[in-house]
Amino acid sequence: MRNIHIFLIFTFVVWLTACSKNNSPAHLPEGSVIFQQAAGKDTIEMPLSILKDSAIVVELRAMLANTGSGSDHWVNFAVDSTKITDYRSRFGEGSLMPTTSYLFYKPTVRISAGETLSEIAQINFGLQTKLKEYTTYVVPVVIQSVDGKVEGVATERVVYLVFKTGKPLFINKDSWTIAGVSSVYATLAAANILDNNNLSTYWASNITESMPQWIAINFNRTITFTAVNYYIPTALNYPTQGGYPTSIQIETSMDGASWTSNGIFAGAITSNMQTLETGEITARYLRFTSLASVKYISAYDAIFISGISLVP
Repeated sequence: MRNIHIFLIFTFVVWLTACSKNNSPAHLPEGSVIFQQAAGKDTIEMPLSILKDSAIVVELRAMLANTGSGSDHWVNFAVDSTKITDYRSRFGEGSLMPTTSYLFYKPTVRISAGETLSEIAQINFGLQTKLKEYTTYVVPVVIQSVDGKVEGVATERVVYLVFKTGKPLFINKDSWTIAGVSSVYATLAAANILDNNNLSTYWASNITESMPQWIAINFNRTITFTAVNYYIPTALNYPTQGGYPTSIQIETSMDGASWTSNGIFAGAITSNMQTLETGEITARYLRFTSLASVKYISAYDAIFISGISLVP
């Protein structure tokens, strides 16, 4: 009886092994699963408006490089951020798309038995208003695995999804820094003009200095804009206490060393701010200079500026 049990168990194991082999995907040659993308075209480019948030769907397919297979195969797409270096070396400037702006909704797809094309893989994009203006964003996509195998079967090719943003609703100041300042009074630091508080925090030039007084900003990226806004603090009780400019020069630069004048403007403050219409300018640096001012409390040549921003 015991021998019969051993024989039955052995037979059952052999049967399971045979079934397992029969259910395994058919062997595929190395590099046989590729993108459904024209040879030599490694980018998919599209403009991307950042004026509002909207749902954008990008679809991808994998395909067999030869004839269809006799069994199903599972293909897994993935984003490989390390490939951004290769993109830059081949195509020029590009920034990785923030992971908060996309979701690989359907990364794993099937190539059905007898077919050469996979189901559609899907990447969803959103939160466009969080992106920077006039920037090239890149999402490098690879075929990560086929039937769980990371190497061999899948092509090593990368397809780059490239999004080029345009004009924004407003120009973000997150990366801005102070490049230089003519003088500072007490603790009223130059960096106060970058803190997005245009009412109560401010930079003040030294009350022992005379005009002109200036402050320079490094955008730390190239920005295109059409006007400059500056603000004075509500503490001045405009125009009661003075301390505001009456003649302003705007200069811009690409390197922080060579400057171009973009006009001299008469002071005309309304509701504690003024817009200086410069016309369209592309620059990496801006210098705001008060050429003349109304004396602060009728005694000191000083200006108090609570914020500077740009108009798209």
